[in-house]
Amino acid sequence: MLDKIIGSVLSNVLGGSSNSATSSSVITDVLGGLLKQQGGMEGIFNQLQQGGLEDLLNSWIGTGKNEPLNAEQVNEVFGDETINQVAEQAGVDKSQAQDILSQALPQVIDILTPKGREGGVSTDTLARQAEVAQQQDNGFGLDDLIGGLGSMLGGKQSSNTQSSSQGGLGDLLGQLLNQPTQTSQTKEPSVNSELARDIGSVLNNFFK
Repeated sequence: MLDKIIGSVLSNVLGGSSNSATSSSVITDVLGGLLKQQGGMEGIFNQLQQGGLEDLLNSWIGTGKNEPLNAEQVNEVFGDETINQVAEQAGVDKSQAQDILSQALPQVIDILTPKGREGGVSTDTLARQAEVAQQQDNGFGLDDLIGGLGSMLGGKQSSNTQSSSQGGLGDLLGQLLNQPTQTSQTKEPSVNSELARDIGSVLNNFFK
């Protein structure tokens, strides 16, 4: 269920075919594969910094415009072997995996740091994106999402999906994503290691 949420959100944000389960699945498989290969988001942050892309990373964390990451940079930073393994595990070719990662990494980091370093990692924006994505006519509707989440929480969720969508979805996602994160609870600007840890803890709920 959780992988469908993040997959649908990313598919919607990236302008993909939100009515395609395959599209959402491929995105989650590729991103999840990279997380495993790098030992979590901390590893991804380290590779980006060591690869000379810290300015790009800072733009994704900040509240301004996201600087683009291109497919060639993905390959240079993470290496042929890693990208080939991720692509093989996800059942796509290397170029498709590179394209997905070049779009997904900036978006995920941006979505989860809506207020930048001062606001830390928060799932509020992710919850809103999920709500928008699930309201699309995509064969996996908001009622399916609420029903699935309700089952995961012990069947306590009301079957009234309209009232659930008005605030309830964000609350449910907040519970599942363990809000608030450590960095969102402090007014001090968070460093990369702290942000990576919290982003990783959020994504680990999706990509187990």
